[in-house]
Amino acid sequence: MKTTQNLTDKLIQSLSTNKDRIQITDEKTVGLKIRVTKKGKKTFCLMKRDKTGKNRTITLGHYPDMSLKSARELAHRATIEINRGASAFSSLGYSSIQNSITLRDLLNEVEPVFARTKKGWRPRGKKGTLPEMRSTIECVFRCLLDTKVEAISEQRLWEVAHTYQPMRPLKGKTTANGQVSKAMSYLSSVLNWAAHRGRLYKKLGAGRPCRLDVADMSKIVDPSNDDPTITGRRERVLLESEIAAIYPLLTYPPHPDLQRRMIPLEKDFGPIATRFLLLTLSRREEVAEARWGHIDFKNGTWFKPNTKSKEAIRTQTLPLSFAALELLRSLPGSDQDDPSAFVFPNRDGGKLGNWGRISKQVQEASETSGWTRHDLRRTGSTLLKELKIPLHVIDEILDHKNPLSSSDTSGALINYFVSKKILTGQENPIVAALNILQEAFEAVVFEQSAVIPKVTPENFRFIRRVGEK
Repeated sequence: MKTTQNLTDKLIQSLSTNKDRIQITDEKTVGLKIRVTKKGKKTFCLMKRDKTGKNRTITLGHYPDMSLKSARELAHRATIEINRGASAFSSLGYSSIQNSITLRDLLNEVEPVFARTKKGWRPRGKKGTLPEMRSTIECVFRCLLDTKVEAISEQRLWEVAHTYQPMRPLKGKTTANGQVSKAMSYLSSVLNWAAHRGRLYKKLGAGRPCRLDVADMSKIVDPSNDDPTITGRRERVLLESEIAAIYPLLTYPPHPDLQRRMIPLEKDFGPIATRFLLLTLSRREEVAEARWGHIDFKNGTWFKPNTKSKEAIRTQTLPLSFAALELLRSLPGSDQDDPSAFVFPNRDGGKLGNWGRISKQVQEASETSGWTRHDLRRTGSTLLKELKIPLHVIDEILDHKNPLSSSDTSGALINYFVSKKILTGQENPIVAALNILQEAFEAVVFEQSAVIPKVTPENFRFIRRVGEK
């Protein structure tokens, strides 16, 4: 008889032995085993190595008093507790856990699962802080956290969502429907995972090990749908005068007007990181996470190991413009003696933070206001569109999705592309677009300081040549 099998009630009922004891491991639930003695006694147990490396065996219950479904459920819960460092399991009796999973328990279960592929489910900031998506769910549905999740109906979820009042002031907003909409979306994925529901979780092994009969968020109206204050789209871009005021300040070392308290100018990489963001149209976190080992000067590329802020994690190899490469070569650390070092470190050599403070300093020095780092990315994208760069090239720079996903190609095709350059005489269309973007920034700066015609797609190269003279 095989020692590892997919346990079923029929199989368990047929088990018998002439030996003192046999043990069968369940293929479906990691660590779950059933032991059968010569006298026919059948016992479920969990064998698991804890964080100290010690093997632990936990008796879960006896068959048929405990069903196979319940044993798998309890094994799953016990595994979570062990992974968290639990050392005593006397309280893990079946009677105390059966049918008592609360919404908080479910969030505890799903967090490490979703964190593997979704950045929004990873802890933020200091140790012990909650992931953004979980924090949003707990804010809106805090009154349900300790309620049995299978007892929460669609009606109750609707009532809580539509009566939610934020704990902090809304800062000028008239409703909290945007926050509620996010919480409903995030919770919907959690409940679908628990119920083996939807395209992502209906396949065997994709959802929670033991399915729960939980509410379906798709049956609840999103309050943001008919909220006129929520447009779902921000349209702030920088004007030419704002670009001309901001761009010259983004240097290393920073302009003296950007001197920050307690940070020497030679250790302040915030402004130059902001310029790099503009030149590459990258996300703030991608720039903050950039390390010298990710920069390939020979091929002129930047490898991003983690793109997408909240959705599924992907990688991107972005070809860099001449200006971006020149910027990188001018920085300390470009010799790549330490590939793990951050390209744009904080004053202690760690990951760059305090982006809000950096932006505030730039706004005060440039006498501009009302823009965010993401607005810089939007501004650059809009400039490229006005300069008649093909939309698919802009989309590939922004890396909003796999470039092959909308093409009539196989998924395997991506495995045949590498970031190395073979034809030295061929200009990459992404590099060409980013070079044009950098020229446009310089042309706008020069145009705002000289009495010459406005910048247009037809004359901005001429403007740059005039400026160089």
